[in-house]
Amino acid sequence: MNNWVFILLLAMVFIMIFGCTSNYQTFDKEGIILQYSGNWSENPIPTNDNTLANKSGFKIIGVYLEWGTIENYTYYMGIATGNLTNGNLNESADRLYNNFIIKEANTPPEINHTTLKNGYPCIIYTYNGTGASSGQTIFERTYIFTKDNKTVYYVMLTTRRTSGDEKYRVFQNIADSVIIK
Repeated sequence: MNNWVFILLLAMVFIMIFGCTSNYQTFDKEGIILQYSGNWSENPIPTNDNTLANKSGFKIIGVYLEWGTIENYTYYMGIATGNLTNGNLNESADRLYNNFIIKEANTPPEINHTTLKNGYPCIIYTYNGTGASSGQTIFERTYIFTKDNKTVYYVMLTTRRTSGDEKYRVFQNIADSVIIK
């Protein structure tokens, strides 16, 4: 019996040290705050992504990667802001779709109109494709949202692997943490 107690205590210590503690960083820039994984690091904005975002009326304000470079990463997160076209979220989302998302998507994206956890109207594009800057096969979910019908934001979340529950949880946790100042 004592061996089982020792093994259980050892397992609990191992989990506390190596796996169950939440390590998050906070992004807080240009009116948007969100939480992301502590092992992601800020990277330079890829020129191709920046060009496509600008054509869409957005300015990328942050790019974060897990374990790698733009050509080889586990997760990619791009955050951008722009002026809402005529106070219409659909028009801004259409611009992003026509100038950026369509360049990456291999098939028509799944489009979902929803509300983020903190009450912001949101359009989500979910698709598989080829990364505009990485050239890698990707699974992507892009959240386009607003609070005040003046400023529009997007959070583009990508993984080089196919879709799955783990990726959906990572993406959803970030989306659930969004606060617009």
